[in-house]
Amino acid sequence: MNTNPAPNFALLASDIDFSSYNAKPFSRGATATTDTWTSSYEDMISFLNGRGMASGKDLAAILLASSNFGTAWYIDIDENDKIEISSDVAFKIQYNSSTTLDNPSDVLGYGHGFTNSSGASSLGPKLANSIAATAQWERGMVKDFSYKIVQTSGGSAEFFFNFSGRAQDVVIAIRSRGSADIDDTASATLEGADVSANSGGDTRWMIDDSGHVVNTSIGLTAITWNANALELRNFLGFTGSESSSTENGYTILKATHPCTSVLVPSRPYQNNHLKVDNVSQSRRKIGGGYTSNFIGSYISSELGFDLDARLDEIDLYRHFTDRFISYVSDGERINFYQVWGDSRRALITADVNNLQVAHNLIYTSSRNGYEGRIRGSMITKAFDLIYPTRLRRRVPVRVRIEHL
Repeated sequence: MNTNPAPNFALLASDIDFSSYNAKPFSRGATATTDTWTSSYEDMISFLNGRGMASGKDLAAILLASSNFGTAWYIDIDENDKIEISSDVAFKIQYNSSTTLDNPSDVLGYGHGFTNSSGASSLGPKLANSIAATAQWERGMVKDFSYKIVQTSGGSAEFFFNFSGRAQDVVIAIRSRGSADIDDTASATLEGADVSANSGGDTRWMIDDSGHVVNTSIGLTAITWNANALELRNFLGFTGSESSSTENGYTILKATHPCTSVLVPSRPYQNNHLKVDNVSQSRRKIGGGYTSNFIGSYISSELGFDLDARLDEIDLYRHFTDRFISYVSDGERINFYQVWGDSRRALITADVNNLQVAHNLIYTSSRNGYEGRIRGSMITKAFDLIYPTRLRRRVPVRVRIEHL
């Protein structure tokens, strides 16, 4: 369960049609990134990275490649919503606070003291030795981390489990693109096309914690946007004049503007409760009483939040009116990320059973469905963005999202 009592949230337009956009958005030197976009993406996360990492860049692959003992390593989220690392050899692990990485933190939640493996894992390949983290994993974009892992049986080898280059969040860092589950994007992704065009090079695409598209890459030529693909470039929030920065050897390119179909306010929501429409047709009987024809029960999230405006930390007022709202008009699909940085689907505890665990890489039942992603449809027709005071700082907004 997320320990932050007031986490950031996000709204992402869903079911976006990218098929009309140019299939060659940019080049790196003489190498053009080419693919054919489809007409149905869950949201921008699915379009950018397919809710997974490229082959060899997911955490399990990095863990195995880093190890100097054991022949099998695995990492996943257990049914208690904690990170679990397992191996075929006994080991212990601790957070490596002495790392030289640029933005180190205990992302996975293992703490500064060693924890020893004990018992077989119940996840994935069910390896003989496993350790569940003692604290919760961090929500939000992953920048880097380092852990020290030491062999405790049959030897004393040790290695560092390091991650850098950024990832959308911990869930997506663990997932490998192409896993063929209900959240995997089997169709073309911008990251997949970029990796393919550059012969498997390390390049990653994601949305950061402020709603801007970010590309990280190492050892690759800078991006030049195709003159015929400026509509897609602008949709992503890039102007073509961005300057890159460096982090842990990676080149970081961040879009100037928020992505068109993404809204990440700077403050937590003010209100989030459920509304139920119980739809039926009733008729009075001649002899008294009623008969009813039940049609359906429809659950909606009633969401209230403050939209940042010109005098606030960021200005999302015209982004909301001129860009974002046109993609989430009445009846359009929208995804409500109740905790930004946890991309899993929301699950109520009553749906947890022997076939559906409480937490994994697809679902989370934290707070009985008040965390994770709600997949829904916008059913709000108009927005009166009136300032509550004379200062144009923030504007109260209310939306209603009917759950799928």
